[in-house]
Amino acid sequence: MCLVPCSPWSVSRETERMQVRRVFQDQLRQWGLPVSEELADRLDQYVELLSSYDEANVVGTRDPDNLLLDHILDSLSCFLFHPLWQAQTLADVGSGAGLPGIPLKVVSPNLRATLVESVGKKARFLCHAVQHLGLEDVSIKNQRVEEVAVERDLRESYDIATARAVASLPILAEYCVPLVREGGYVIAMKGSPSAEELREGERAAECVGARLADVIEVSMLQEVRAKERRLIILQKVRATPERYPRRVGAAKRRPLG
Repeated sequence: MCLVPCSPWSVSRETERMQVRRVFQDQLRQWGLPVSEELADRLDQYVELLSSYDEANVVGTRDPDNLLLDHILDSLSCFLFHPLWQAQTLADVGSGAGLPGIPLKVVSPNLRATLVESVGKKARFLCHAVQHLGLEDVSIKNQRVEEVAVERDLRESYDIATARAVASLPILAEYCVPLVREGGYVIAMKGSPSAEELREGERAAECVGARLADVIEVSMLQEVRAKERRLIILQKVRATPERYPRRVGAAKRRPLG
């Protein structure tokens, strides 16, 4: 109930927010993802953090509707790869503003997550978000992934590694596969990768001990269809040779594959 006269703008905005939340839940149902109202509220809190954080630009938009229907939904599409539901440990490489790592952690609270982000201002936001949301078992590594992947207690220790809008598939393979245990997976979130990128990514994966296991097309409702999205799944089948990842910057300068 309004205690003061409600402006037409505020009523209209509230109606829009309700419609966006409905579309958000409709998309999750279409994917078969069980997200309770309580968890949806926590995701809304995260959206509020992203839209109001003014110490740095950590994501390309501050519009809450766009954040929810693009960035949050995009992150949750990783659950279309069903082994993610059973994962106990996750490394989110190039986490940026926490996408997809934070939404995945919110929906799967028992997941132990490491957010790897080399840019200091973004890593500071991650600390702020994790603290504000009260997320437990989340560590933030303000380092390059090439450095994290050679740490003895982290190398080949994760069930799943994720990467969203970070680099081409051959580079992602060298970044992510060394972090994953044998039998674990890399989820590379891509738009519409070319056949050439897939071939080169497959060859790079072979170099670091993995294989191209699946390409999952993400179906989107018409209301939220903004871009194509595919999940490229690499499965680790043997130990990564000690020489990978190469020193900082080498993967970008001379990609495998």
